[in-house]
Formats: sequence, C-alpha cells, structure tokens
Amino acid sequence: MELKQNMLLQFSDGKIIRIIFCDRLSSIIYVVDMDALRWPYVMKMEVLYSLSDKGEIDLMDEDIFFRVIAEEELSDAESKRRDTAWEIVNHVLDKVENEKQLLASKYRERAIKDTLESYKVNYTTVKNYLIRYWKGGKTRNALLPNFHLSGAKGKEKNVGEKKRGRPRKSGSKQGVNIDGKIKKYFKIGLNRYYYNERQNSLKATYELILKDFFTEEKMDHEGRTVPVIMDPTRIPTYHQFLYWYKQINNPKKELISRKGTRNYFQNYRAIIGDSTQDAGLGPGSLWQIDATPFDIYLVSSSNRNIIVGRPILYLVVDVYSRYIVGMNISFEPFNSYTGVMVALANSMSPKEDYCKQYGISLDKGEWDVACVPQRIFADRGELNGKQIESAIEGLGISILNAPAYRADYKGIIEQAFAQLNIKVKPFADGIVKNGINVVERGDEEYRLKANLTLDEFTRVVIKCVLFHNNHHVLNEYVLDEMMISEEVEKVPSKIWDYGMKNMKGQLRTLPENIIKLHLLPTAIGSINSRGLKYMKMLYASDYTLINNWFQNARIDGSRKVKIWYDPRDLSHIYVINEDGEFHKLTLLEHLTKFKNKGIEEINQIIEYEESLDSKSKENELQAKMKLFDDIEDIVGKGRKKTKAEKDDSLSKTRRLKGIRENQQVERELQRNQMREINDTDQNDYEVPVDSNMLEVQNEDLGMFRMLQKLDWDDED
Repeated sequence: MELKQNMLLQFSDGKIIRIIFCDRLSSIIYVVDMDALRWPYVMKMEVLYSLSDKGEIDLMDEDIFFRVIAEEELSDAESKRRDTAWEIVNHVLDKVENEKQLLASKYRERAIKDTLESYKVNYTTVKNYLIRYWKGGKTRNALLPNFHLSGAKGKEKNVGEKKRGRPRKSGSKQGVNIDGKIKKYFKIGLNRYYYNERQNSLKATYELILKDFFTEEKMDHEGRTVPVIMDPTRIPTYHQFLYWYKQINNPKKELISRKGTRNYFQNYRAIIGDSTQDAGLGPGSLWQIDATPFDIYLVSSSNRNIIVGRPILYLVVDVYSRYIVGMNISFEPFNSYTGVMVALANSMSPKEDYCKQYGISLDKGEWDVACVPQRIFADRGELNGKQIESAIEGLGISILNAPAYRADYKGIIEQAFAQLNIKVKPFADGIVKNGINVVERGDEEYRLKANLTLDEFTRVVIKCVLFHNNHHVLNEYVLDEMMISEEVEKVPSKIWDYGMKNMKGQLRTLPENIIKLHLLPTAIGSINSRGLKYMKMLYASDYTLINNWFQNARIDGSRKVKIWYDPRDLSHIYVINEDGEFHKLTLLEHLTKFKNKGIEEINQIIEYEESLDSKSKENELQAKMKLFDDIEDIVGKGRKKTKAEKDDSLSKTRRLKGIRENQQVERELQRNQMREINDTDQNDYEVPVDSNMLEVQNEDLGMFRMLQKLDWDDED
C-alpha cells in the first residue's frame, strides 16, 4: 500500500484518520483524527505499514467525508461563511513558508496570532477552520457550514403536548397535533373514499373522514340522534390532511384505483430509452496546461466528404518530469471552458477507460497517473474566469496565470506540442504547411487531402503521448547530482518514478466523482416519461426506474435537471440524485447511433438527419401539391358529369331509397366488366401448355367462375 495525501485509514476499533502530509525523507506522516477536534499529530510510516500488515488498519475505499453539492445550490449564507473561512485559512497558510511548518505548534501559534489580529476572530474559530480544512481534504467546500444537518429534514417529529407549526391567524384555538391514531384515520379514509372509481376530491374525502371519525352522536331538540362535529381544537385541519396525504400517497396506487389499470398503463406508466525550479518539490507540485490548433485538417465521421477543420489539442504536463498527465482533443472554441475542464478531468482520472474508448489497451504502469496537483500554470485564456476559478479552487488547487502573449513562460508545454507535431506530420494528410494556413499560387490544396476523423486522430495522439512518456529522451533536461548518481534516464516516466521515491512532492487523491463534479461541463436536461433527455438523446438507470422518475414525470409533467457530461463520450451523463450522490445514467439501447460518440460527432449526425428531413419534406410538399391538383381535377369532372345526367324530377326521398340494392347492382356490373376484361386477355395471349395440365387448370378455372357467380351477400 502506497501512502498518499488525503487517504483515509480506518483502525479495527472504528477510528478513522486522514493523511494530510507525507515526508518521505524522514518517513514521518501527519494525520488528523476524523472523529475528534484536535490538531494533527505525527505517526511513523513504518508503524502504519506494520499495522496494515497485521490487519489492524485498512484503507477506506470510499471517502464519505466529501460533501457533494453544486455551487448554485448553496445559499448566500453558506457561500459567505465558507468564503470567509477560506480567506482566513489562506491567511494562516501565507504566514508560513510551507504547510509542514503549520503542523509545528511554534510556527502555527505565531501564524494564528497574526490572523486573530487581522480578522478579529477568536482562537477557537481559527482552530476549527484549520481542522475542518484538513479533514475535508484541503478543499474549499470542506469549510461549508453544516446547515444541511439542521432541523432533521425528512425525519418525523415526536408528538408532544404543545401544538407544532405556525399559530393560526384567527382566534386562539391552536388545533391538534397529528399522531399515529389520526394518521391511521387518514389512511382508512383515503382507502375508503379516495382510492376508488367514484373519484371523490380530496376536499370531499377530508370531510367524509371528519364525518366518520371526528363527530359525536347528540340528541337534537326533537329527540333525534344527529352527528355533531367535535370541538375545533380536537380535529385536524384540511391543510394538515393535505400534508399527510402527500407524505403517504402512492401515485401509482392512486391512478390505478381511480382511473383503472388500463388507463394507468396506457397514459401514465414510465416508458423505457521557467518552470522546473518552481516544481522543485517533485511530481504533482506544478502542472502546465495549454491549448493549440493542431496543424491538420480532419473530416467528418458521419460523412468523410465533409472537411470539418482543425482540432484543438489541450495538454496538461507535469513540470518536474515533463510527463504528459492529461489531454483532450475537440472542436470546442479555442481556450473554451469545456475543453480546458475536460483536459483537467482527464489528467486527474485513471486513463484505462479513456484509452479503451479509442481501442487502445494500456500495459501496467504505461500511463498510471491520476492525482490532483498543488498548482496549475496557465495562460490568461485557459483558466481566467470566475466559473473556472471557482471549479479549480473547489479542488484545493492554486492557479498561476502567465502574462498575455508570453508563451515563453510555458516553454515545457510548448515543446510538448512541437514534439507531437513532429511525430504526426510525416505520416498524416491534410497537414498545414509550415504552420501557416495559406495556400500559395500553384500549390496543391492540402485541405482536400484530409482523411482522418476526430476519433482516428485522437488514437494517433494517444500513441504519441504514450511514446513521449515512456520512451522520449529529454536531451535538454538538467539532472541534479543525486539523479546522476542514481543513473536516472532522461525519460519522463523515469524522472516521475525517481521524484516519487526521493522528492518531497505530495500526490493528492480525491474521489473521481468530486473531480467530475467540479470539472465536467454542465447543461440542463429534462426528465419526461421516456427518460432523461439531453439534446436528442435519452438516458436512464436502475436508480431512476426504481425511484419512478419517468413515471412521475408523466403524471406531474416534465422537469428540468442539471446534468454533467463528458463531451468526448456522451454514452453516460451524471446528475445529483435525491440521496446527494453523483449518479451516472446510461444512454438507452435504441439510441446506439450516439453511443461512444463525442458531442461534435453527435451534432454532425443531428445536422445531417435534419438536412435529410428538410429535403424529404420539400419533396413531400411538392408531391402533395400535385395530389391536391389531381383530386380537384377528378372531383371536378365527376361533378360536371353528375350535374349533366342528374334528373331533377326525382325527389330526395326517392334518391335515398334502396341504396343497398343499388350497391348490389353496381357490384354486379363491376364483376361483369372484370369478366369481359379477363376473357379478352385470354383471347389475346395463347400460352402453349401440357394437355394434362390444361385439364386441371380448366377445372380450377371453372370452379373459380362458379364461385364468382355466387351472391355472397345473400344469407341463403
């Protein structure tokens, strides 16, 4: 087991600790107790390994302490308190040279003292912020207040003597608390008066419940027994009944019992488809990200006759080792939010599934990088925006922006782009000559030679990235004395492995769902009876079916929902479900034409289908005009002939009399006409046949004609 920052370890007695700092040189690890409000303390790496070997401590597979929530779902109070706490924590961190000093009480107390004077808060507040920051994986949302735990949402309150809820506006009569007995009356009344074919209203059902269970028998002045409603303080209100109806009602039962099983299944059921010295701490300390239009033209995957232009290549490179940790290729606009976020998500996630999508299987350790960096260095274009900065800060990453028009500040990643171009250009077609998108007079139009789709080009680039990481020799890389003595090869993967063993760099891990939540682009989908719809695609999952998402949408109407998606492959999308989980939905089977396709390909397919539909509709409209003209011509001729032959002396009654008999006469006329046509055809064409066969045919023909003469409308 390799110990990494942010790992959760659980002892056999149930105690849980989180690793917040690893000093590989001294084998000292700082941990924080997840169940106690105390400062981090020291543990020896050897002790943890020993406990692990004995089975007394295990690595937790799931991080249950990360809160999954979208930024727009936070209240103003939650955001304000979190941001204030985040500012105070950063102030404390700025007062020490590095985070390790903050774990020593001498430096920590000095930094906290300065913070108390600057922000006018007490010592306990700062301590709580720091401990929550460490417990929450050093992310900004770790400092969110726990408002969601207040009020026991969703839990039924105990019934006491004091009336719950807001006071009534009229009078001093406070009403009654709803206990188990009254809830039982509600259920009996609903089953008796509401869940049946009479389709009584809820108001009528409530009144009938009062009649059955909340009246008393009294004598009137004439000596008759009459039901009298109880005192208002002893009966539930209609609003109370309505509240509990919504809690206990089963929509499926309601529809079947009130409108019938057939009506339910017909109308309401769910329908289911200079950077190196800055990175001196080692791997993962500093990454560079950049984007560039690649010097090649591609063709459409739906129609290779269509040239779709130059793709945008995004790369993420570890500065210390020159290791390409992530990439993204798309037709998104240059320096777009989506392209950058997908590249970062790729760099922080395992690469096996990504490569399998393009038919590439990875060997063990061939591209084994999935961690969260401490800092990211970018142009002002890539990570310059409130939405992007909020997403990055949510993962606890610092952003460094280079000055405008200064690509030389990121020479490492610029060189990576150059190396990829050098490897691809000699073999591919549709290449931009000398990087200049201009065709000189007399030159052949290179764009017409394009023959690779986006998927094929991505497969080529992945192969180049694997070569770069595992075999490319960095001639200009400067080895230090220790690396020379260790005979470290100037290959990115070798430098990465050396840094992991000997440098102070910290590899942080975060749950993949948290990374996707912050980095994947978002959109708005709609839940209807056919599934969760985004663009022209439909998605579903076991969870959505079990929880009746689509059935409820057919009953109550569709609703909007925020989704997260990977634009490289829309076979799956993600939502935050009712349980607060980052939940995956899968494309329905009957929409396989969109499976394993990126958003650019899907848009091309949709546009192509729409163009075909448009052409077909034009043909349909033209044919329909001719149809209307033909119908008018036939009707007009029939109208003229009927008018010329019409006998005005016949009364309406006489004309309407005997329609059935007239139909029989007309039918016989049609039969005689058909016989004459058949006889004429037989006389015109003589086919030589075998005499025996002719006798059989004559017998069959005679029988057929005899059957024709029968009047099948005659009951006898």
